[in-house]
Amino acid sequence: MKIYILLLFFILFSFKLSAQEYEKVNGVWNAIFLDYPLSDKFTFRNEFHFRTVSYLQTLNQQIIRPSITYKTPKKIKLTGGYSFLRNFDRNIDANPRVRQEHNIWEQILYSLPLKKGTIDSWIRLEHRYQEELPLEKDSKNFNFSSRIRFRFTYNYPLSKPNFKTPINFVFYEEIFTLLNPEGIPYRFNQSWTFFGIKIKLSDKMVLNSGFQKTTSQKSSGNFLKNRLWNTILFYKF
Repeated sequence: MKIYILLLFFILFSFKLSAQEYEKVNGVWNAIFLDYPLSDKFTFRNEFHFRTVSYLQTLNQQIIRPSITYKTPKKIKLTGGYSFLRNFDRNIDANPRVRQEHNIWEQILYSLPLKKGTIDSWIRLEHRYQEELPLEKDSKNFNFSSRIRFRFTYNYPLSKPNFKTPINFVFYEEIFTLLNPEGIPYRFNQSWTFFGIKIKLSDKMVLNSGFQKTTSQKSSGNFLKNRLWNTILFYKF
């Protein structure tokens, strides 16, 4: 775990040193995660994401992401899933405006309980089929690439243990790195920094909401910063 944390801060520090120019936007990300227990060990989840920029004015991205998770006896979760993405050009007059993406992914998550709170860390490998640029109105061609994502999450309880509606402080940092054709990480793609609260509304519903800053590399030395409010409702059937 210490090695992961040191590596994470090294990547962040190196990225900040190399950054030169920034374009800034503001956005809102909303999502609902629906969990269907299949057995004691398997869970089916479907995610629906709706993301905008210029606050709520301009549609930015839509995602549908089904997955199946296997929970091992040693606090490790193994997940495999598929994502369908529709990425919208911020220029609403662009024609075509939508770039589609299909990706297949695998993930390993490990949870570490602490005296106060928990630490979760996961690694996700994505295999991406993205519509080629420049977009063409009457045809769709896709190129293939892969990237790896690492997320470190810390949950800290803010309410007393017997409180009817438990509230936690949540912080996470996530790094996206592109892989070359040989499967070796070679270039920073983006980073997410989030802090907010998690509220257990009932045995079936949990609400996670807070501020997030995303930094994406658009080209060499050019970066896009999105300051946004991120809200996710988790519902368990």
